[in-house]
Amino acid sequence: MMTSLSWIRMLERFWLQPSLYLALLAGTGLSVLLNNEHVSRWGKCLLPLVVLLVGLRIHSNYASCNQRENHHVENFGRHLLSSLPNDSILLTSGDLSTNTFRYLTLAEGVRPDVHVLDLSFMSSQWYIPILGKHMQGVNFPGLGYNPRGRHDRRLYNLEMFLDANLPTRPVFVCLKPRDVDASSLKKYETLPYSFCRKFVRQGTADPLVYGPQMPVPDLETYLPPRAELFGDTTWEHVLLHEYWEAMVKPGRYMWQAAEAAKGLSRKKQLYTAAYKYLLEAKEKISDKIDAGEISPLSWNHTSYYSKYLGVQCRQLWATTTDRVLKPGSEADFYYSCQRKHFTDYINSADQVTKDFDKEIKNIIMLLENPGM
Repeated sequence: MMTSLSWIRMLERFWLQPSLYLALLAGTGLSVLLNNEHVSRWGKCLLPLVVLLVGLRIHSNYASCNQRENHHVENFGRHLLSSLPNDSILLTSGDLSTNTFRYLTLAEGVRPDVHVLDLSFMSSQWYIPILGKHMQGVNFPGLGYNPRGRHDRRLYNLEMFLDANLPTRPVFVCLKPRDVDASSLKKYETLPYSFCRKFVRQGTADPLVYGPQMPVPDLETYLPPRAELFGDTTWEHVLLHEYWEAMVKPGRYMWQAAEAAKGLSRKKQLYTAAYKYLLEAKEKISDKIDAGEISPLSWNHTSYYSKYLGVQCRQLWATTTDRVLKPGSEADFYYSCQRKHFTDYINSADQVTKDFDKEIKNIIMLLENPGM
């Protein structure tokens, strides 16, 4: 649930329009006042005073408002689009993904073969009649999109859309997994793919093969916004968070596969692969920070790397048959691994994360009580 503070911060991105209207009204009022013949001579002095005040505000805020060299959102869109296969369909939701990709494909001519479809717009009655004709090769199996489309023959849900398009074109989704229409989860699953996820048939991808080899050419070369330059009310901050999420997606994918796997051996393989991937990702981030490519302050955003690594070690420790902590034993290694990564997490996580993290008490208990 969104707190009142986070709600206000989200709304701050949209205050430019009302601020512009306020400035226009103030300017109109000042113009009327100065042209009124009944205004005294002292009233005429308002104009230079207003100009002075406006000039001072511009001078004091120019440095923070000057974004002429800020191309982070553009670079994000170009990197992602460049990594997609030919003739892809990209499903989006929200301002950042939809507006970025649609602008680049339609206005800048970047990857015109990629069709960007916003799921919220696609549910509107006007969407297919107006925009559908411009999306050659995209099949709309009904008059409009609705998650409950099967209850109305005129509408379609995401599963029906994938049935109509996935056999001939790759389909990706760029939004939070919890926002994906649940109908698609019956026959399809989503695999990590850079900032987005790729739809495939259930059971056609082996996590041990796909996870470690996830194609992330854009993430290897992409440099995220520097944390110290952008506050948490900016789109750049959102983009920075999405970058960290993308970096851990393959590891989390293998972790979730391990949770669902049957057989202790299979679980151990997947947990080990997830741990190795996350450890390598953390080391790559450390190298970029040491090279000055990423801001050291960004490390605060990666505390969950340590948390995930600690959880992986915890799960691997649970798969051992002999949990006696003998020096050099497998159980001892995994237990020490837990302590190290959970300690790193506690030391690097901000206070707000510590206060609200439901697992923090278990982590502290684990560190204070060897052999739990």
